Amino acid sequence: MAIGLAVTAAFVVIVGQLWYLQVLEGGRFLDASDRNRIRIRPIAAPRGILFDRHGVPLVDNRPAFTLSLIPRELPRDPASRDAVLGRVAALLRIPYQELQDAVARVQADSFPPVRVRRGLTLEDVAKVEEWRLELPGVIAEVEPKRVYPTSRFAAHLLGYVREANEDQLRQGRYRRGEMVGQSGLERLLDEHLRGQDGGERIEVDAMGRPVRLIQQSEPHSGAQVVTTVDGRIQEAAERAMAGHAGAVVVMDPRNGDLLAMVSTPAFEIDRFTGTIDRSAWLRLVQDPHFPLLNRAVQSQYAPASIFKILVAAAALQEGSLTPADRTQCAGEFHLGTATFKDWKEGGHGTVDLQRAIVQSCNIFFYQAGLKVGGVTLVRYARAFGFGAPTGIELQGEKYGLMPRPDRRGWPAGETVNLSIGQGAVLVTPTQVARFMATVANGGVLWRPRLVQRIERSDGGLVYSDAGQVNGHVELSPVVWEFLRRSLWAAVNDGTGAAARIPGLDIAGKTGTAQIIGKSKATLGQDHAWFAAFAPVKNPEVVVVVLVEHGGRGGEVAAPIARKILNAIFFERVAAIEVRG
Repeated sequence: MAIGLAVTAAFVVIVGQLWYLQVLEGGRFLDASDRNRIRIRPIAAPRGILFDRHGVPLVDNRPAFTLSLIPRELPRDPASRDAVLGRVAALLRIPYQELQDAVARVQADSFPPVRVRRGLTLEDVAKVEEWRLELPGVIAEVEPKRVYPTSRFAAHLLGYVREANEDQLRQGRYRRGEMVGQSGLERLLDEHLRGQDGGERIEVDAMGRPVRLIQQSEPHSGAQVVTTVDGRIQEAAERAMAGHAGAVVVMDPRNGDLLAMVSTPAFEIDRFTGTIDRSAWLRLVQDPHFPLLNRAVQSQYAPASIFKILVAAAALQEGSLTPADRTQCAGEFHLGTATFKDWKEGGHGTVDLQRAIVQSCNIFFYQAGLKVGGVTLVRYARAFGFGAPTGIELQGEKYGLMPRPDRRGWPAGETVNLSIGQGAVLVTPTQVARFMATVANGGVLWRPRLVQRIERSDGGLVYSDAGQVNGHVELSPVVWEFLRRSLWAAVNDGTGAAARIPGLDIAGKTGTAQIIGKSKATLGQDHAWFAAFAPVKNPEVVVVVLVEHGGRGGEVAAPIARKILNAIFFERVAAIEVRG
């Protein structure tokens, strides 16, 4: 009897345990079993391609290997997990702390892979595969990676992509490990360039090896973007600026298209797509030459003698001057107890308005500015778009600086300085390019355009930009014609002679922006400007060159512009020379 009761009790206990395991805990154990044999692997969607205006890729994708950790598949025991991470660190020469930090960022039972190191070599992948049995939770994935024509090509314009940072993750728009545009066009167009990721459900064996594919969803590539950039002109501008710090902007005055934008020195874009260690990052951000700064839109400079074009336009339109008015330039101008000098020792003698533009005579424009008045000059400057955003939409655009009169009136000394583009006036190279385009096209103020259209991978149109006019400068046709004729003479018989190209009519103006607190060191030299458009009668391009601490605009910036213009019009100039 006792034996029977014992057997019955044991049977009840067993049945109860089975009921507990199958009914109460069955779902949990089934889920755990599935998670042990089913691996969910995301498939990253390739980013959309950025094309130049001729359909040539400015940036593309290629397959690359990425080292990832799957937290849920790592050993639960801390000592065993640390041993796995230590083995990975030794095999691939990755700092152990970097691996620990990667795992610590997510929950221990997280299944999605945590990207640790992108851009693995084939040798690295072979090591991971060779030690697979000793590295549970460690995988080498294939993902699309951005590739560029050269490491620094159009760096500031194109921008770079990088894993979503903590601030971006908190916004809830991105997943951890997702590649996101961080600057330039990559950032501006990120929502279009990012595709839709796919994924796979794979059954694996006890060793983590794939057994069969259960389910798959294909990734969808990001949209294709056709920009206004001309890759050939961009390359020519970068070659011309080699060895200089500064910026180049090339614009089509007929529609505001940006054909090229260069900022030097540049940074290596491809270094950002992979893993960059802290020391390398600090060297980059602390570099005294500021390679991350897009000088074309984020740096502000005194416009110097480029501003004299505006002074001439205001003086003629307001009737303060006529082309026949003359001034005796002896090299100095006295205003009260202050003395303002010309850039040329001894002056230029007797000059009229056109000759003052051609020779960039400061003395003439000191007096012209006083006749027009500071308030009127600022009004014209604002009409030409200075002191306001251009609408280019690139990150961090500066608006420049325009002085404002106060209740005490406008000091004459400030007007004198303003008349030659010095004092309380700052502009960006992109603003100067739009200003020069407005002179070239007769008054139309275009918003700088970077994107022509965006298309889905199936060919459907997502976005199209026909260009946008932001304003119009009302000047008499004879004033526009006088400005164009004077700027042509400045290249052919004046300070811009170094930009001259036989067979091509170029209009341009030099500028030499004085630096406050000059020193004898090289970094104390003035900034060199040259702004031009060509051909004069039917302008097709505007080229603006700014060389930081370069010295005189006619000696440094004008020859750079000549190289760029020669590259743009090479075939046309060559044909003229052959006919000649």
